[in-house]
Amino acid sequence: MKRRIAARLAAAGIALICVGSFAPATAGEDGPLVWAPTRTGSNTYKLRLGLRSPGRVEAASGAELSLKAAPSGKIIPPEAPVRLWGTVSRQGGPRAVTRSSRVSMGFNPLTGVGNMGAGTARTWIVTPTVDAEVQRNIAVQCNVYEKHCGRPKLTQSARLSSTATRTSIVVDSRLSGEGLSGLDRIGVEQRFGNLKLGAAVVDPLLAPRSLITLRYGLKW
Repeated sequence: MKRRIAARLAAAGIALICVGSFAPATAGEDGPLVWAPTRTGSNTYKLRLGLRSPGRVEAASGAELSLKAAPSGKIIPPEAPVRLWGTVSRQGGPRAVTRSSRVSMGFNPLTGVGNMGAGTARTWIVTPTVDAEVQRNIAVQCNVYEKHCGRPKLTQSARLSSTATRTSIVVDSRLSGEGLSGLDRIGVEQRFGNLKLGAAVVDPLLAPRSLITLRYGLKW
């Protein structure tokens, strides 16, 4: 069974390379054809494929393929080699203020775990060099095979960003029916090209602890 999975993943990797060689130059995250290969680690790759219907209300759907290998080159089966995804979003508002709404879903056919979410975002220009953004999201995770869903998770985040230095101050919190129910994180993020460095205090009110993150994404 493991050999069969590894063979399929190897085939997916070969297909990824072939598609990367012959895909049209107009393909990407923003065109009608979604084609976004991403290197997420030294030996980890993802290929996001799909179709997008542009317009005031934008819809997109497709599949995401994952490939992981050991330093020796041996294929390692990832937890979710194939993931189905779909989004519906809408943007509007005056030039200085942008409002958007988004509905998204993801599904792992191997485990039967699916995620559905909806959210709204409001972005506005505070000064010529500072932007502010507030996002509110609700998400729920279900297992189709076990016919079970978890409790909905409501979150809110606020971000203040400098367009000149690419520095952001971020505050994440949880929401409940009564309003704000918990402060999850207060942090600072700094971008250097494809590199994002973050420093934050997690659960600052009850059990504060520091968290340092380093993320690197490469797209071609």
